[in-house]
Amino acid sequence: MQTTKTLLLFFLSIVCILLLVGCNILDNLIKDEGGTAPLSQFLNKNSTPEAQPVITLPEQEERTVKLFFADSSGKKLIEVERTIPKTLSLARETVNQWLMGPVGGVADAHRAVSPETKLLDINIKNGIAIVDLSKEFLEPYSNVTAETALFGLVNTVAQFSTVEIVQLRVEGKDLTNYRGLDLNELRFRNDMIGYTSGLVQPEQAQNIAEEPASEKEQADSPSLFNLFAN
Repeated sequence: MQTTKTLLLFFLSIVCILLLVGCNILDNLIKDEGGTAPLSQFLNKNSTPEAQPVITLPEQEERTVKLFFADSSGKKLIEVERTIPKTLSLARETVNQWLMGPVGGVADAHRAVSPETKLLDINIKNGIAIVDLSKEFLEPYSNVTAETALFGLVNTVAQFSTVEIVQLRVEGKDLTNYRGLDLNELRFRNDMIGYTSGLVQPEQAQNIAEEPASEKEQADSPSLFNLFAN
């Protein structure tokens, strides 16, 4: 009887040793394959991962807008068409393009305001567009008259059907007078337009204006991709 127990224990010991050795061998095989995960993960190693949907974006649409710059005399406006990417904030993007100034290929068109002028905010509601600009907007620029500079901006904003009246702010404060001009009920003015120039393509909008660049004009241009929901 004692002999039988001894043999049974010996047999069980051998079985345990074989099981342990077998696990080690399998573990080594897993590591040789480059994995370090437990056996349960190894068994799922070749399983197909969950498929992810492929999202494709439609081609970005473009929109043609009108920008009103000063002519060489500084007394009239030149209407220039420019093609820009369509954004959620067409009004903001249009004003930024106007502040950027004319680009190569547009004859006789010149900036109307200081190139350091920045758009701080714009909001359109109930037919009224409120445009907030930096203080550089108040500075005279080149030979451009106050009226030309003012309605270069007003016409650029009021070209949209959702805008009837333009109100201006500087650094967040309402502006009631611009270099001697009353700013009450600012609307689109056709009589300020001297003539219309041609269409400017998107690649041209990356160029610098043809007029000689002063130190101020070398300042950073407004961002082309600022978004603001109208």
